[in-house]
Amino acid sequence: MPLRGGGYSGGVRWVLLVLLSATIGCYSFADVIGDDDDSFPGTDDDDDDASDDDDDDVAPDDDDATPPPDNDGDGFAQDVDCDDANPAVHPDATEICNGVDDDCSGEADDGISQNWYLDADDDEWGDPDDAWFGCDPPADRVGNSGDCDDSDPAIHPGSTQQLDGVDSDCDGAKDWLFQAWISGDDDFEWCLDDEDAMVPGDFGWTTGQHYEVWLTSGQHVIGIRGWDLGQVITAVIGHFELSDGSLWITDGAWKFDPNPEADEDTRGGWCAVGFDDTTWQNANVIGPIGTSPWGNAPSSFPAGSPANWIWDYFPVDLNTQYLRLQIELP
Repeated sequence: MPLRGGGYSGGVRWVLLVLLSATIGCYSFADVIGDDDDSFPGTDDDDDDASDDDDDDVAPDDDDATPPPDNDGDGFAQDVDCDDANPAVHPDATEICNGVDDDCSGEADDGISQNWYLDADDDEWGDPDDAWFGCDPPADRVGNSGDCDDSDPAIHPGSTQQLDGVDSDCDGAKDWLFQAWISGDDDFEWCLDDEDAMVPGDFGWTTGQHYEVWLTSGQHVIGIRGWDLGQVITAVIGHFELSDGSLWITDGAWKFDPNPEADEDTRGGWCAVGFDDTTWQNANVIGPIGTSPWGNAPSSFPAGSPANWIWDYFPVDLNTQYLRLQIELP
């Protein structure tokens, strides 16, 4: 019973203390703070260690959320399906040529479209300056570009045609029919860019020889090796031209080897572009056609040719001489 002053007697206080201890003893601190199965409100009153009140570790409370619908039944919900009304359109679809973004990449016909080029001459190579982008090209377009003349089916990359003064294979270099007239007293052989591929004369210095060789734009070397069986004088004459009027003749611009009796390995590459001929000397000009002792020979040369007989000054045994001229074709 209560005592004066609102207190309790010692026995009553003892009973109350026992009852309170029993009640609190049924719960631990962890039960109250960390166990989701307790009956006390807490910051994580669920079955996991997240701060949301559901049965998983995903925030927010989504146990009762409704998933996005998949209206077209293609296995992709409308939040990832860029056309949820079309089962053929979804992120795993294969892109086809139809103007539709089939795979939801953000771009229609991506990966299957390309540039297609107008092929006006039907040689299966198109004009690089006339492109159309798409995946279903018109019949007059092809995937290969690089045709440098789309009006001529003989001209395209990889062409084996050789048309004089024309870049037949579109590699940036023209093909030229290089014409050469050469004569040597007593005889000669000559080369273009490679002394291992010498072309022989025929001891016919009175008429000379005419040659036609296909060359391309760029630098080349004409080389002539001449000799005289009479050991008197070794002289050569040459006339070289292109159809565009380019002309080269034997004159003082040619270089000769001042040591013609030296071993061949001392002049290795003498008929090639890039050979160092700084120790070679300029040829001696004897005179044009009509000069004695050759008179009007060689007779096969073009009328009015300005070519000159040239030599190297050195009357050695057999009078062998090596002459070269580096030229550049347009």
